[in-house]
Amino acid sequence: MRNNLTYKDIWANSYPILIWLMTEPLAGLVDSRIAGIIGLDTLSSVGIGTTIYFVFTWIFIFLAYGTTPLVAKLKTNNELNNLKYFISFGRKTSIFLGFLVFLVIFNFDGFFISLFKPTPDISNLASSYLIVRSIGIPFYLLNMHSTAVLRGLRHPKITLQSSLIVTITNIFLSYLLGIVLGFGIVGIAAASSIAFFVASVYANFIQQRRVNEFTSTLDVVSKEKLKKKFFSVGVTIVIRSAFLTGYMALLSNQASRLSMNDIALHHVMNQIWTFGYHFIDALAIASQTLVSEHISKGKKYLGSDLYKALIKITVIFSLVSTAIGFFFIPFMTELISNQVFTQIQDNYLRLIFSLTLFFGSYAFLWDGVLLGLDKNKEFAYTTITSSSIGALILFVLIGIFQNINTIWFSLVISLVIRALIGGYYQRK
Repeated sequence: MRNNLTYKDIWANSYPILIWLMTEPLAGLVDSRIAGIIGLDTLSSVGIGTTIYFVFTWIFIFLAYGTTPLVAKLKTNNELNNLKYFISFGRKTSIFLGFLVFLVIFNFDGFFISLFKPTPDISNLASSYLIVRSIGIPFYLLNMHSTAVLRGLRHPKITLQSSLIVTITNIFLSYLLGIVLGFGIVGIAAASSIAFFVASVYANFIQQRRVNEFTSTLDVVSKEKLKKKFFSVGVTIVIRSAFLTGYMALLSNQASRLSMNDIALHHVMNQIWTFGYHFIDALAIASQTLVSEHISKGKKYLGSDLYKALIKITVIFSLVSTAIGFFFIPFMTELISNQVFTQIQDNYLRLIFSLTLFFGSYAFLWDGVLLGLDKNKEFAYTTITSSSIGALILFVLIGIFQNINTIWFSLVISLVIRALIGGYYQRK
């Protein structure tokens, strides 16, 4: 009976996040579609602006990753005064960082865009898009923090609802402002900013309503301790993210050096690979709250019902995704790209790709578990070490074999190391 409750708990916390992860890319695809209708220059400009936008916003992913487990811990320990302060501090910091990023982009947008070496016309369009869209960054970061808080408070459905608000509002306004009213690329950018403003207002309203339900407690607020925790986790995750982003960018860079056909295939395979992890990502994000609550109650995670349930779900997912990856990757690459790639007919490449899904399932899950166990440094070390070793292997082998198999073999080794180290740290 207890085991059934554990599975139900995992599902209740995972499925809203899963739907959020699946709907999140939809608005971006619609933006690209609308931009393409307006013109090729507009589409190219949106591509450049979006890339710069997400580099700056992804830096602050710690506003979500570091927040959820700490909120769950404070709530479980009934440290409600500390929790209220932490939520308020995080909210103010998110808005401040958002305005800071906007000022940086507003003053240096020309430099960032010039790195892509666009034509003067595309550069001007990209600048207009980037600046208008960046107005919404404070609301993007605020929404990221608020939904993370609500997940820690056991309200994961708000993440889904917020995502639906962003997606539906963005799609509607992009079409209305960009095409119907004729504002073009500025209208597409404004739609994104407005969408995140609306979503952040909604998420903060729900968050404040939940906070107002808290009863008075006697815990003394440890302002300095909470601030230190907030920024120490933030710095750790930022460094970790830099290594991971750099490694994944290196894989694409090396694919582009092989041939245009190889970079096209690598891009399509990477899209399929990323999409395939939505389920395990949802499980990992949900595990942050569940594991943090579990250990905050003085229970041991290793060997618990929660531990066994997460392992069992991951084993099933890893085996199913590996089989699908091996047998259907040629079909999926052709479906997405409308191209036939001869390289993917190679059983060796298909095997390597399927193994990234197998070992990656455990690597991703351990990320969420380690954050839930409050092992933020170990969470970072795991990715930094595996990314560095993967990059080293890539540099050694790419000069010898010079094919796309080497790139994905490097990723397999990186994920194996990440899974092994992550598994080791969660047992300590």
